[in-house]
Amino acid sequence: MTAAPRPSPEECKVLPAGALRDRFAVVTGAGSGIGRAVTLRLVELGASVMGVGRRAERLAETAALAGHRFTYRALDIRHEPPDFLAELAELDLLVNNAGGQFIAPAAEISRRGFDAVLDLNLTAQAALLQAARPGLAARGGRVVNLSLSAPDRGIPGLVHSAAARAGIAALTRSLARQWPAIKLFCLAPGTVLTAGVGEELPPEELAGIVERTPLGRDTSLDEVAEWVAALGCGIADAVSGALIEVDGGSGLVAAAALAG
Repeated sequence: MTAAPRPSPEECKVLPAGALRDRFAVVTGAGSGIGRAVTLRLVELGASVMGVGRRAERLAETAALAGHRFTYRALDIRHEPPDFLAELAELDLLVNNAGGQFIAPAAEISRRGFDAVLDLNLTAQAALLQAARPGLAARGGRVVNLSLSAPDRGIPGLVHSAAARAGIAALTRSLARQWPAIKLFCLAPGTVLTAGVGEELPPEELAGIVERTPLGRDTSLDEVAEWVAALGCGIADAVSGALIEVDGGSGLVAAAALAG
């Protein structure tokens, strides 16, 4: 099978300049990977962004790239209350990107390990959403919750993360019904070859997962960033509560057996 062509970073940029001018966004996990790529694209489109992450040095690196419209707060969303969001009178966009997991057979995941992944990928994000609600409602704001492709169809080796990500998709749908003043989206990329993913799987296994994808390619950071920006600027405001899989069709095929 011939892989579909991968768009260049410039080809991914479809939004007009200034599409997010005078908007204020909060991006969690802004110090690396998807969070950094999203932050830089939002700033490029005119938004002011507050980045949140555990490591101040990583956030400072993002700040050096983003410029004066980027500020940051170093905190762990699992252990610190989201008071900073409750203090915001107005908020245009919340990007719940912070997350993580480890690969392990289901029978070997401890209660502590399962709870940690569930807390980071679901419970902490629910707390952020609740704290941000007044500020988002005041502006008719938008939320983009980052997930994984096809969590409802199971991901061997990531049972804890699949459970949490299916939960965030259900949370997105439920809040869309209860909070009509806010547009909520759940964006599920496929394999995004970040440094963090590279630490979880060996290169040959990642290559095999990508090859089995119907389009035969990964999802680029630039594609994810443009999707987040598009959802955040209002292009899809006729939609709310949806799970959008930007995964090259990987959710249509059986997930690879990452572990027993």
